[in-house]
Amino acid sequence: MKDKPFDFHGAKFTIKVLTSETNGSYTVMDIIHPPNLGPALHVHPKGSETFYIVEGNYEFILDGQSIIGRPGDVIFVPKEVPHKFIVGDKGGHAVVISPPDLEFYFFKVSELLGKDEVSYEIESSIGRQYGQVFLNNTKHWK
Repeated sequence: MKDKPFDFHGAKFTIKVLTSETNGSYTVMDIIHPPNLGPALHVHPKGSETFYIVEGNYEFILDGQSIIGRPGDVIFVPKEVPHKFIVGDKGGHAVVISPPDLEFYFFKVSELLGKDEVSYEIESSIGRQYGQVFLNNTKHWK
């Protein structure tokens, strides 16, 4: 799983640091997003999330406020704060420090996506298990 890129809803994810390597504190992922992609509104009950924007523009909705992330920007999302993002029309590249165990949500859903379509309900259930709690399914990875 570590350092082996995998497809997640069209984005290329590479897990750089596993939760097990941080004494259960966080995970680090390198993600290349295609244009106009992003998750539905969600929270992380296990910890905060930090995005370092390498390339492209991202629009974050963070606790109801719009924030534009550009290359070199760092976007911090506190634990339990509702948020989502959408990648700009040229795609993007971000390094993300995520709450512990979140790599398993991405990896497990990716495995299922490789076999068949994954319903929002199934993905949401896997997300809850690993700390990605969706608040609705509006524009979820579309």
